[in-house]
Amino acid sequence: MANIYEKIDTTLKEIRRIQNLIKQGVGKHEEKDMAIQIAKDVTALFTNEILKRKAEGLKAKTVIKNLPKSGNLFASEKEAEQLDVWIELLEEYKETRKIKSELSSEKVNIQSVVDGEDQHIFITEKGSGEHTHLILDGGTGEIRIDPKDKSPHDLIKSVQAKLELKTGETVQITKTALSFIEPETPQPDVKVYTARKDDYNVLEIYNNGDEDLEDFLIKANWTQPEGTQERILSQFNDTTDYLVMSLPKSLNMLKMGTRVYAINIPSISVDKKIKITVSCKGMRSGKKIEKVFELETPNQYQ
Repeated sequence: MANIYEKIDTTLKEIRRIQNLIKQGVGKHEEKDMAIQIAKDVTALFTNEILKRKAEGLKAKTVIKNLPKSGNLFASEKEAEQLDVWIELLEEYKETRKIKSELSSEKVNIQSVVDGEDQHIFITEKGSGEHTHLILDGGTGEIRIDPKDKSPHDLIKSVQAKLELKTGETVQITKTALSFIEPETPQPDVKVYTARKDDYNVLEIYNNGDEDLEDFLIKANWTQPEGTQERILSQFNDTTDYLVMSLPKSLNMLKMGTRVYAINIPSISVDKKIKITVSCKGMRSGKKIEKVFELETPNQYQ
C-alpha cells in the first residue's frame, strides 16, 4: 500500500502533466478540474497541522466552474497558474519529512538528508564540482550507490555499519569483524516479577541497570468480567518491611541493584494475566525507559 509521500509524488506528476497541456493551449477544463480534485484528495491525508490548514484555505478558495456556453473544450493558457498553489503546497509537505545535517573539514563536505525511510549521504571533495551519493535503504538495510554521480571508490576507503539492538546493545560491523560497542552513558533498566511476601501477593520491582532510577509511573492492566481495568500503583514497601505492620510509601528513587514491593496489585483476572507497564528514567543519564511485562495473576474468574 502506497504511503502519503508516494501518493504525493504520483499526484504531482499528474498535476504537472495536466498543467503542461494547459500551457500548450490543449488542456481541457475537466482535466484542470480533475487536477484540483486529486490535489484536494491527497491533501486530505496531511498530518502536519499547519499544512492541513493551508490546504483547507485553498479548498475554500477553489471554485470549479462549468464549461463555457460557447462550447470551448480547452482552458485558457493563463489557467495553468491556478495549479501552482497546489503544486507548492504538495512540495512543501514533502520537505517536512527531510532531516538535513552537514559536516565539513578542510578537504571534504558531507551532507546527510533523511527522506522517508532512506538516508542519502552526499560526499564532495573541496574544490570539486562532483559528489558521491550513497543511499542507505531504511527498509532493507541495503547501501546503494547512485550511478549518475562520482564513483565512491575515489573518496571512500571503507563503509562500516552500526546496529542498535532493542536489547540496548550496539554492534559495530566491519568487513573483518563484529564487536560490541561499550555504551558511552549509563544504561538504565528495570525488571518486574510477581512474588509472595508475608502472605501477600506482591509486585517486585528491581533495578538491574547501572544507575539509580527516578520518575516512576507504574500501571497495571487486567480484565474483569465487566471489562478491562487499569490501576496506577503508587504505594511501595522496602524488602526489610514486615508488610502486616509497615506503612507503604511513594517510590521516589530506586537505587541500582535494589528492589521494592507493591502490594496493591490485582490477584484475579479473566485470563489469569496482568500487564505491568513501568516508565522511569536514569538519574545520571536522564535516559527515559518504558518496559511492559506480561505476568500471571494467582487466581482466575470461573
